[in-house]
Amino acid sequence: MAGATPNDRSIEGLTGAPGEQVSPQPAPLLRTFWISQVAIWGFLALVSWISRLIAFNDILLATAMTLAVEPVAFAATTALHVLFLSRCQRIASLPVILFLLCFSVAGGVLLASLADIVRRSVLGGIDLSISLPMNALFYAFLLIGWCLFYFWLSALIDARNARLRAAEARAETMRLELERLHLQLAPHFLFNALNSIASEIHDRPDDALEMVRRISSYLRYCLDQPTNACCPLTDELEAMRAYLRIQELRFEERLNCEVRVDDSAVHVLVPHMILQGLVENAVKHGLRHPDDTIEIRIEVSRLDEETILIEVRNSGALPPQPPARPTIGLNNTRKRLSLHYSDRYRLTLKQAGATVVARLELRGSACPV
Repeated sequence: MAGATPNDRSIEGLTGAPGEQVSPQPAPLLRTFWISQVAIWGFLALVSWISRLIAFNDILLATAMTLAVEPVAFAATTALHVLFLSRCQRIASLPVILFLLCFSVAGGVLLASLADIVRRSVLGGIDLSISLPMNALFYAFLLIGWCLFYFWLSALIDARNARLRAAEARAETMRLELERLHLQLAPHFLFNALNSIASEIHDRPDDALEMVRRISSYLRYCLDQPTNACCPLTDELEAMRAYLRIQELRFEERLNCEVRVDDSAVHVLVPHMILQGLVENAVKHGLRHPDDTIEIRIEVSRLDEETILIEVRNSGALPPQPPARPTIGLNNTRKRLSLHYSDRYRLTLKQAGATVVARLELRGSACPV
């Protein structure tokens, strides 16, 4: 019943595509096979030596039989794995099972004959050949047990590798989805910002120039982290302040912003550009008419050791009915939160009197994808 780590083929599926040349058994598999093989056959050799010593009361005979039989069984099962089982496409198939049964019977006869030869050599003229069939049956069942253990371990490794491939596929899908959402968000912001600049060029060229510089700085922040799905909340707050400054230049005295931040919450990791949709939504709901003025208050606090609260309040009103098509910013935010936090977040948007309140609770740091 030697432990072998079979099915190198199941690992190869992770490292090479069809038609590609794949390297031989990975080092962890080889190491696991040799550790289990040596450990179990070593244990069987010790048990067999003790059993023979008790049965024959002869330490020389027990030692000689152990040194003759168990190393041969070790070598035979190792060769079986290396030359046959590790190369099979399907271990649990009828031809393979029949081959292993024949191997076990033949191996049992060989090991029993070898043990009988050692007994004859050590005990001289004493004939113990009557026990040869029973010994052959014992060793055959021992080798069958080794094969069954091999099948069991093979199934475990196949199941583990299937879970690993599924997890990698899910992670890759999530990564591609985040990239798509990130690429969607940057053009959306740029489109809105360019429209703001275009409306100010003729009447307020100086303000338009500062807006260009602010937008340039903001886009640099967005593009400097194309591969970083998460960043410290303090970076997001700086980017948010840059965006609000752009809007303040655009709307002048019509827009008043206040930001309050708990210093103990600024180092938690959050998804990149996660505040963008909330702030854009606040500006949109607060400035529905040309003569509207808006008060925006943003507060970041810590609810407990694991949870932070980001609250964006703005004067204004939500539309009486939800839009048929969700806004890009908020829809993007919800999707990215579900990818990074699963069920560890809560995002609500509601009307509270004359104020629209967006409330985002985040428990723990965002999971990088």
